[in-house]
Amino acid sequence: MNRKLLMQLLALISVTACFAQERSVKIDFESGTFYNTPRIPFDETLTIVGEAGKDIEMVKVNISYDDKDFILHSYLWNRIENNSSETFNIIVPPVLRSNTKYDFEIITYKIMSNTQKKELLENLESRIRFLLMNNIYYDGKNVNVNKSKNVYEELEKLIKESLKYHESKNMIPAEAPSSLVLQELKNQDDFKFSRFFKKTTRDEESEKANELIQEKVDHLVELMSSELTPFINSDIVQHYKKVNIKSVQTDKERFTLPVNVGMYAWSKSVDIDNSSVDNIDFTPGVGITIPFNNKSKLAMKSRIFDSFGFSVGVLFEPIEDAEGTEYVTPGVDLPIYTGLGFRMFKVVRFNAGILILGEKGTENLEKLSIIPTAGLALELDLWMGIKK
Repeated sequence: MNRKLLMQLLALISVTACFAQERSVKIDFESGTFYNTPRIPFDETLTIVGEAGKDIEMVKVNISYDDKDFILHSYLWNRIENNSSETFNIIVPPVLRSNTKYDFEIITYKIMSNTQKKELLENLESRIRFLLMNNIYYDGKNVNVNKSKNVYEELEKLIKESLKYHESKNMIPAEAPSSLVLQELKNQDDFKFSRFFKKTTRDEESEKANELIQEKVDHLVELMSSELTPFINSDIVQHYKKVNIKSVQTDKERFTLPVNVGMYAWSKSVDIDNSSVDNIDFTPGVGITIPFNNKSKLAMKSRIFDSFGFSVGVLFEPIEDAEGTEYVTPGVDLPIYTGLGFRMFKVVRFNAGILILGEKGTENLEKLSIIPTAGLALELDLWMGIKK
C-alpha cells in the first residue's frame, strides 16, 4: 500500500470516528420531552435538534441538575439573516457528568417590531417613574431620597425583572441603571433645598417641592432611558415557547479510582532539655481519593478546582523526630495519612489532613499521636474493570 493511499485511509477513519462520536436528541415540543426518552452522552458532543418556524429567531438551552435551581450551562442558536430553515441545531460540548440526571429548559424567541420595542420602553419608563415617585419625598424642609443605595438596588431589580423575557440577538446587554444613577440619587439626598423656600408660604413651599421632585424624577428616568437605548435599538427577541424536560439521565461510565502519588509535609516535635525541637521534612506517599458528589455552584463554575474528596494513603518512609526516633502507624509499619482536598487543573491534588503515629517497634495504641500534614500529588484515574 503506497503512502498516499494510507494517508487517505487514515483520514477517512478519523472523519468517520468523529461523526460516530456525535450523538443527537430531538425535542418534541407538544409533549415536552426528547423523542424516545434517550440517555445522553457525558463524554461526547451532544446535538439538540428541534423544529422551529421561520419566525423563530433564537433558541436557548439551559441545563441544570434535576434537584438544583441554578443554571450550569447555557447554549444558543441564533438565526442568521440568510437562514430560512425550520429546524435548529444546538451543540452541547462534553461538559456533563456520567450517571447524572439533568433538567433541560428550551426557550424559543420571536423578533420584536419597532412598535413593540417602543411600548416596552414606555412601560419600563412608567414603572421606573412610579418607583422613584414613591421614594423621593418632601419632609417639610428638604427633598429627600429613601436610602439611595436601596432605591438603586430596587431599580436594578425592576429593570432585570421587566426584561427577563427579552434578549438581544446582537448580544447587547441592558446596562441600566449605571453608577451615574446611584451618584445622582446620592447627590439628591445630600442636597439642601431650604434656601429655595425663603419668603414663601407653606402651600408655595409644598408646590415648589413637588416641582423639584418631578424635575428630579424626569431627569433620572431620562438618564436610565438613555442607558437602555443601545439594548432597545438592537434586534430584540422575546419569549415565545418554553419546554422543561426533567431528569434526563446521562450514560454510565466505567468505574475509576483516583490514585495520587506525591510529597507530604510534616513537622514532628520532641522535648530535648526541656525545650521543644521540631523536625520538618517532606516524605513521598501514595493514596486513593473518594470524590464527593459535589453539585455546588463553586465546584461547577470553577475552572481550576474540579473535584473535592476524601483521601487516605501511606507514606513510603517512617517519620523521624530530631533525635532520630522513627514513627509509623502501628500494624502497618508505615505512616498512614487521611485528609480532605481538591483537585487542580485535572491532574494535581492538594490534601490537608493528619498522620496517625506511634513509635516504631511498639504496639501501644494509648501512645498514638496525631500531627497535621499537607501535600501535593499527581492524580491519575485507575480503571477497576467494573461499571459505575
